[in-house]
Amino acid sequence: MSSEVKKKSSDLEIYRTKKLLENLSNKKGFHTELISLYIPHDRKLSDVTNYLKNEVSESQNIKSKLTRKNVLDGISSLLGQLKNINEVPENGLVMFSGAIPQNNTPGTEKNELYIIHPPDKVQTFRYHCASEFLLWPLEEMLQPKETFGLIVIGRKESAVGYIRGSNVEVVREFTSGIHGKHRAGGQSQKRYERLIEEGEKRFYRRISEEMNKIFLPIEDLSGLFIGGPGPSKEKFVNDESLDYRLREKIIDVVDLGYGGSEGIRALIERIKDKIENVKYIREKQIMQRFMKEISNDTGLATYGLQEVQKALNFSAVDTLILSERLDSYKIRLECSNCGYTEDRTSREDQLNALELKIQEESCPKCNSNNFSISETKSIIDELGDIAETTGTDVEILSAETEDGEMLYSTFGGIVAILRYKLNY
Repeated sequence: MSSEVKKKSSDLEIYRTKKLLENLSNKKGFHTELISLYIPHDRKLSDVTNYLKNEVSESQNIKSKLTRKNVLDGISSLLGQLKNINEVPENGLVMFSGAIPQNNTPGTEKNELYIIHPPDKVQTFRYHCASEFLLWPLEEMLQPKETFGLIVIGRKESAVGYIRGSNVEVVREFTSGIHGKHRAGGQSQKRYERLIEEGEKRFYRRISEEMNKIFLPIEDLSGLFIGGPGPSKEKFVNDESLDYRLREKIIDVVDLGYGGSEGIRALIERIKDKIENVKYIREKQIMQRFMKEISNDTGLATYGLQEVQKALNFSAVDTLILSERLDSYKIRLECSNCGYTEDRTSREDQLNALELKIQEESCPKCNSNNFSISETKSIIDELGDIAETTGTDVEILSAETEDGEMLYSTFGGIVAILRYKLNY
């Protein structure tokens, strides 16, 4: 079995989709006025258009004049957008259209349209009308798909876990209760050895039974890695109590210095080249690369918002590394009277207070009261946009791993590996 895992979407695309879904989940309509449309790649656009035109006819029967108008406006927005599309992308297309109340009062609705290029293939055509958008199919696509089972077998201690995305979890730990060396001789020695061997077999079969319960229900199980000290792991593998469907998924059996839960991370370290596209491994490797540049003082690493932004503007960044926990925003202020602009940064929880403060401010250049916020953009989006124009790779690290925590707590969540050393 091949252990290669394709990275289907960039971290930046996934981040933006997650944020959009968070935004859409907060949007509620009256009655069945929010339309969700999922189009698979193999669905002809003409079929989709005909389906929507038929829905226009059906919607004419809606009794409420306002609801009827809002539904028809939503369908019309979808039809208008489909005219501009030549073919359905490889992963399909997801569209949301609907009348969103502006202040929770009927009659204040404004039609909003959102188009998403999904991170994975849309499998089924869906047209869905409700008071909220149908988001769960997209949310499922954003969940890490590839799961690798991790089994560490020791004669006295064993552990079963898995790695999925940036998450590593030890599911079960086992102790055998098997005695170590004994001093008995003669017939007693043989009896003790037989009892120990039988106890060892029972121990391994107990682990196999648990593995069958844990891993067989996982549809996206990509493979199993087994490690441990000495001959224990081979004895376990050779015992046929493990379900044949799981035996077929064993990718590698590797030597480790010890068993039990401590061996899980040692096993990951030994197999990292075989699962390098799993997010946990990618995060570890990218931070190791950054720390190597820092520790060797090569001048090819920088951190902090101002320094990284400066390097991006010089097209000097090879890899931009950001923390998923970043909650800073860039606020662009503009005077409609004289055209003066100014940028400020704010944390998400301070945005409302900043907006109120700005309402009391005058333009620093012409002193008019026409000074207001023209754009609010997350720092991740701001830096990501610059990175995309310069061919820079963007890695967004989760907050759950040790490396993700170090990125945020030690370096403020914004670092970069440079293409060349900057002298300024």
